[in-house]
Amino acid sequence: MPRIAPPEEYNNKMKLDQVDLTILAALQENGRMPLSEIARRASVAPATVHERLAKLRRSGVVQGFSVRLNASVLGYTVTALIHLRTGLAEQVERTVADLRAIPEVEEVHVVTGEYDLAVKVRARDTAHLQDLLVGRIHRVAGFIRSATEVCLTTPLERSGPMVVVARRDRDEPA
Repeated sequence: MPRIAPPEEYNNKMKLDQVDLTILAALQENGRMPLSEIARRASVAPATVHERLAKLRRSGVVQGFSVRLNASVLGYTVTALIHLRTGLAEQVERTVADLRAIPEVEEVHVVTGEYDLAVKVRARDTAHLQDLLVGRIHRVAGFIRSATEVCLTTPLERSGPMVVVARRDRDEPA
């Protein structure tokens, strides 16, 4: 696997080396992985992993740790992407605040093109989605119109960019 340099936007505050990338990749694989196992993978002491992880948190590279819920198991079987056209630009913050108050809204993105916002929602079924659209989404501040796409399947869903770490060749010095 080729060695991949971290994107520049991650390097603004902190340079990430292979140890940092190994730590991040391990945590993406399993956020509850013991520091001792991460240290083994990174070929460093557990105290080094602890220090590095603290630096990664302080720099904002690691924003926190959370639980990933299975929406389908919780009864939310419909995922939809709603594109919203809003009014004046100064209302976007209020629109986002209104959307933030809706529990079914998972993500809000300011986008370019015909629409101003892209909103990811989860609903129990299509009737719930319709109620959500008509009763809540279409009533947010600045709403003009929307277009909704219902996702048939979600073959890939990540919580951030995947960190790829090059494996060392046996002949390469540590």
